[in-house]
Amino acid sequence: MAVLASLLSQAVMDVAPTEYTSPALVSAMTGGEVPQGKVLPEWIEAATEEIDRRSGMCFRTKQFTNVLDGDGSDAIFLDCFPILEIDVLVLDGEVIQPKEYVLKKATGIIRLKDRLTPYGIANVIISGIHGYPKVPALVQKIATLIVAKTALSARFEPLVDSENIGDFSQTRTFKKLNDELDRAWEGLGKRFRIFTL
Repeated sequence: MAVLASLLSQAVMDVAPTEYTSPALVSAMTGGEVPQGKVLPEWIEAATEEIDRRSGMCFRTKQFTNVLDGDGSDAIFLDCFPILEIDVLVLDGEVIQPKEYVLKKATGIIRLKDRLTPYGIANVIISGIHGYPKVPALVQKIATLIVAKTALSARFEPLVDSENIGDFSQTRTFKKLNDELDRAWEGLGKRFRIFTL
């Protein structure tokens, strides 16, 4: 167990700030049963997309453009958060200066000062950067568990739980991984976009 903790702490250093996990972390999570070179990038990408979809948040740093409908309110709710910065805010073709609004970065809400969004369809355009400068540890753990489970399934035939060769028998199960993954998902939770009427 101490060796696994040591491997995980060393592998944490190998993860780029916007990567959810790395082959080194996945290999360490499997106890070395799946070597780093056998961890496919598409598994990491699939885990990343699943986490973004299930959590309703965006953890990696990315450029975004939201095209929204104006509803006559002073609040604009962005699709993804947290927000690192807003590059441009356009209402009905007019560029709004940063001094004319307040951005709540953690929730992705823009509050307009002394104006309302004009009613219309696709007349509110916001561009900027969302995500975290560094992916949170809980997200990294979830991604690592998902990819480790995928890698172990690929290596040891996912539908076979036990092997018997002569007197030797071995049972493989994902119970520990599944339990840990369930706890991590529960800890992360889900955030929902707020819609206004």
